[in-house]
Formats: sequence, C-alpha cells, structure tokens
Amino acid sequence: MRDVLVHVTNFEQRGNSLRYAAELATLLSGSLTGIYVTEPLVPLPLFGIAPIYTEYLAEVANVAEQARRDEPAFHAWAKARGVPLSRLLVAEGMLRHALAAAANWHDVLVLESHAKAHWSLVSLLGEILVTCGTPCIVVPEANAFPAKLDTVLTAWDGSVESTRAIHGALPLLRRAKSVIVIDGSGRGAEAFHHPPSLEGELLRHGIAFERRVVDVAADKAGEFLLDAAWQSRADLLVMGAYGHARYSEWMFGGATRHVLSFAQLPVFMRH
Repeated sequence: MRDVLVHVTNFEQRGNSLRYAAELATLLSGSLTGIYVTEPLVPLPLFGIAPIYTEYLAEVANVAEQARRDEPAFHAWAKARGVPLSRLLVAEGMLRHALAAAANWHDVLVLESHAKAHWSLVSLLGEILVTCGTPCIVVPEANAFPAKLDTVLTAWDGSVESTRAIHGALPLLRRAKSVIVIDGSGRGAEAFHHPPSLEGELLRHGIAFERRVVDVAADKAGEFLLDAAWQSRADLLVMGAYGHARYSEWMFGGATRHVLSFAQLPVFMRH
C-alpha cells in the first residue's frame, strides 16, 4: 500500500481528512494525490433557466481553474509534512465516477465524514465505497488526532466483506503495535471449515492479535464496535462495508450506517 488518494472537499482549506491522508502517505513512504471534483448540473434550458445555467457553468469552470492554480501550494504543504511525492487533480463530473476512475491508480481512498451526517450524505459515502473498487478510510471531520497505528480494532464476522476488509488492511495491520479482532462470527477460529482461516492468514503475515469472541445482535453491532474502539483507545477501526442487509442497510439502518454516522475515529472499509 503506497499510493494514497484523498477527496479534497475545499481546496482553499486543508481539513483533517487531508492532513490524515498526508500523514498516512508519510507513514507508508508513499505518494499523496488530492482530487477536487466539480459536479455540473444537468442542463435545464426552460422558462429562462438557460442564462442561469450558463452562469453556473462559468462559475464551475472558474472554481476548477482556481483549484488547478492551487497545485504548487498543495505540493509545498504536502512536502512540509514529509510526503515524498504529491499531486493535485481537478476533475469534472459525478463525484462517485470521478473518484472511482482515480481510485484505480491508488491503493486507498481517504474520505471525510461529518458528525451525525444527514442520511443522504451517508448514502453518498456508501455509493462511493461500493463503486470505487478500492479500500477506503473514512475520517471524521472533527478528527484532530495524527495518523498512527498503535492499536487497530478489526471487526470479523466471517463474511466476504469483513474478509476483504482485513485483507486490504494487511499493510496497516503489519505496522500496528496491537491488533484486536472482534469476532462475531459465532464460530471462532477453530470452527472455520473453509481454509484459509483468519488466524492462519494473520499469523502468516506476521501479525499477532488478540481475539475477542462476542455475541451481539445485528442491530447493535455498529454501536458495539464504536464502544469497543473507544474502550481500546483504537487509532483505526477496520470493517467490511455493508453486511447481511447489503444496499437496504442504507435505507433501514445497520452497522455500516451507524459507524459512518457516529464514528469519532478513522474507519477502514472495503466492500
């Protein structure tokens, strides 16, 4: 894991998600790419709207040009934080499509979440997680802690999503001083019938871990994970995106939605 992509929500301000991404790139001795996306509206040239739309397109183009002019300052900012290689991309189009295209050239995508975000914003994060095809780290807007990996809490329930998340996070888990696995599979390592096992794979990669077998109701899983992360003073939570409910989870709740809405620490997710 070397190439870090971060969605720049405001190129005039270096927010906490951008700072976290820069520190992560430094930690990994990798590169940092910031991407700023402008989303043009669908043309509606009816009843006098066309002139307004023309003005809107001009403003979008102006903002995009301002973002491009910010690239030298972006390089200087990243270099001051120890990032060996950086660049700033400016894309136009639908956000999830632009991020998905750029993510193909990167190992991890850093996104920003907002405290108690409106359901539509959380749903947008969900769409990006599904379409980008790349592991994501969702950083709370208010997170002011440095990117470090002293303690990493990992959620495991035997699902494809949790397996893919742990596999994607292996480069980070190898750097962690302490790895805690919250095992909600209801089986434990010895009863995993289809090799390779979780324990075997982590040990194969030289990752020692503490396993905590739990039995938590599905509707309480998100709350339980965040509480366990707080109790463990975890620096990062690793979990699979979605779960049993898949897309309906965004409409009716679920562990993924709860964590994205209320997490106060960075969360590594992979669909």
